[in-house]
Amino acid sequence: MNQLLVRDVMSEAAVVARKGETLSEVISKMKKDHLREVPVLDGDKPVGLVSYSSFLMRRSVPLSAKVEQVMRPAPRLEEDMPVTHAVEELMSAGVRGAPVVRNSKMVGFVSRTDIIKILPKIDELRGKKVSDFMSSNPLSVTEKESVRKAQMLMKGLMEKSLPVVDGTGKLIGAVTMSDVMDVLWSPKATARPSNEIRGEREAPDIAVGSIMSRPPVAASIGDNLEKVANLMLSKSVATVFIEDGGNLVGVVSQADLMEQVISLKQREGVYVQITGLVEDDPDVYDVMYELIGKSMKRIDKIQFPRVFTVHVQTYHSEGLRSKFSLHARLTTDRKMYFANATDWDLFKTLDSLLDQLEKTVKREHERMLDKRKKTQGS
Repeated sequence: MNQLLVRDVMSEAAVVARKGETLSEVISKMKKDHLREVPVLDGDKPVGLVSYSSFLMRRSVPLSAKVEQVMRPAPRLEEDMPVTHAVEELMSAGVRGAPVVRNSKMVGFVSRTDIIKILPKIDELRGKKVSDFMSSNPLSVTEKESVRKAQMLMKGLMEKSLPVVDGTGKLIGAVTMSDVMDVLWSPKATARPSNEIRGEREAPDIAVGSIMSRPPVAASIGDNLEKVANLMLSKSVATVFIEDGGNLVGVVSQADLMEQVISLKQREGVYVQITGLVEDDPDVYDVMYELIGKSMKRIDKIQFPRVFTVHVQTYHSEGLRSKFSLHARLTTDRKMYFANATDWDLFKTLDSLLDQLEKTVKREHERMLDKRKKTQGS
């Protein structure tokens, strides 16, 4: 894996947006080709990316507006860059794909799908059990709950797809970001359908069951990474839900598979990613990285930490005060650990979350030592 270069996996961008094109034109391209993200070019030079998230993050955008008004910066990937490095760039930027450049000109495109195509061929990954890298206890909605709730969950957790379950917890369907966006773009969703997208507007209060897809794309708890990767490719989905006896027990997203790729990169320290934090003050990030760094050093004495991801949700209440909810995942050389914490102070919340992780890793280490002693004793 560490020998693969971007040129070995990149493809041509099937669709591009041009600087000066209107949102109406770009949206039409995205919907026609079922794309979530497209590069924006000025001539043959990439200048940004536009995606569903670009629309959702804007309060009110005329469809006649130019695409550059909502595009976001794109990582610059070079064709001779190692694939593991490119995946880090994609994950750090929070995008699904990026243009590949040579002398500042676009020569290709690398998406998560391009990366996933090679995973079934990687010996270190293809046989890995789903239970070792899935996200457990995922949030879900029922078919009777509103699209508005699904939209809020997707936005808060940065998810693109949510599982739909019945009253007993059995998996019955899925609702995606594109499903929600179709509702937002529907003439019934706005009094001004012909000339405006309202990215922050709440979705109409209709039931999830009326827009969800069924059956959902799912794998079993006993399947491996190769099975999940092939499902994503064959079904053209970004998320595979995990069942155990028909009940929803986990979820695997493209981002989860990207973390597995990053974990293979030869590095001295842990790869850290903070998502969801709407904060411009670099000092806040510096303090967070310092707290995380100290915790990872302590964990490193027990297990080697490879990837640490923390997602921040902010809830505004009590006047100007904000409450923070943190969800973290730590991938070590042995297994994956999860932790959650909520508090009014961001740093206190992070400290509590890291303390949880450290204690969990220590307990797992002690459990393994006890098991080893019993085995040797017998």
